[in-house]
Amino acid sequence: MSQIIVDEANDVWRLSGELSFATVGSLLTEFSQRSQTPPKVLDLSEVSRTDSAGLALLIEWLKQSATITFRNIPEQMQSLATVSGVQELLSLSNK
Repeated sequence: MSQIIVDEANDVWRLSGELSFATVGSLLTEFSQRSQTPPKVLDLSEVSRTDSAGLALLIEWLKQSATITFRNIPEQMQSLATVSGVQELLSLSNK
């Protein structure tokens, strides 16, 4: 199970669980429902597993809110981004 945990005081959203083909649909819906006040930071330190669908989800969120900064991107996702040639998109936001 995956979820978004919101820390409104610090404007940080934490993702936990899997970012995979099976979970990204519900996470995208949840993000869209909350996007009236998108986060400044998305922390991925609690992500247990990811695949290319998880990477696509992060790219989609960047399209929806270019001000998002990703923190603690899992090594598996960084490798996928490198192979896919989109590592610059994530590295620009991974501060």
